[in-house]
Amino acid sequence: MALSSGAIIMSPVVALILLFTSGLMLAASPVIAGGDNVDAGDKLMIDRFLWWQAAYNRSYPSEEEKRRRFDVYRRNVEHMEASNRAGNLTYQLGENQFTDLTPKEFEGMYTMGPMHDEKPTNASLSEGVAVDVLTSVDWRSQGAVTPIKSQGQCQSCWAFVTAATIESLNKIRTGRLVSLSEQELIDCDPYDGGCNRGHFTNGYRWVIENGGITSLADYPYRGVRGYCNRNKAANRVASISDYMRVPSGEANLLRAVAQQPVAAGIQMGGNLQYYSGGVFSGQCGARENHGVTVVGYGADASTGLKYWIVKNSWGTGWGEKGYVRLRRDVGGGGMCGIAVDNAFPVM
Repeated sequence: MALSSGAIIMSPVVALILLFTSGLMLAASPVIAGGDNVDAGDKLMIDRFLWWQAAYNRSYPSEEEKRRRFDVYRRNVEHMEASNRAGNLTYQLGENQFTDLTPKEFEGMYTMGPMHDEKPTNASLSEGVAVDVLTSVDWRSQGAVTPIKSQGQCQSCWAFVTAATIESLNKIRTGRLVSLSEQELIDCDPYDGGCNRGHFTNGYRWVIENGGITSLADYPYRGVRGYCNRNKAANRVASISDYMRVPSGEANLLRAVAQQPVAAGIQMGGNLQYYSGGVFSGQCGARENHGVTVVGYGADASTGLKYWIVKNSWGTGWGEKGYVRLRRDVGGGGMCGIAVDNAFPVM
């Protein structure tokens, strides 16, 4: 879906703040404003930054840091506007909670670096097995996907993917959708690094050895690694017996997602930092640094572009209320390597 203008998508929250604070913000930050020697365009950008800062409740320890963050914000906004204005994208870019971060800072804080598992010996889904594949699948419409969660600055996407895929399978098999505890995995799984890297297959391995996993309500998320609460870990509300890998390739991933949501490693970076909607088809590689859950697939009604429906763990303020549609049928390992490293739990 190509854009007709260079406007950046703005959330309702930002729009409301814009309405009630216009004309008041500039005076509140004289260091950024630089006194009277600021042209109209810069003043508008300063106002916009301050509106954004209020909308996302962002504060800084010093005026120097605030000035530095404003410079980053301005560069990012100018990049988004230029990209949208080009009119040749199949997706849109917009402001979100990451707009004051450089790409390097963003990847360092919200992705993990190379993902790897400790014990890559499990069986794989056999190629050529007959599976009924529908034209489109969306497990959200089946009530088999829990609401979007947020990992914060803990590099624990692996735990969110482990929990998400087990949550969905538990719903499909038992009819009960229960939100499971990522914090239990962060604290108790010895095969992964808590907030410092991990892999969903290691998460599956620990859940199997533990005899199951408890609920989010029983073991709430804190976003830091702590001591394992053995009493809570013993309160198991969902369990799995095994997990299976999916052979590389989009055709194999399609067959797997037709049966249940599937864990995937992808390369998260570039314009995905600012993604706000549409079918993402931007530049990215296959050096996986982030874990996500593929919860369906389909085709865009207006463009015909095929896509994967991908659940992320950065809250609802990113992307399409926490989701991204990645272009499908691009060959190789798929867009951003979505079809290279995949697995799903077995119950």
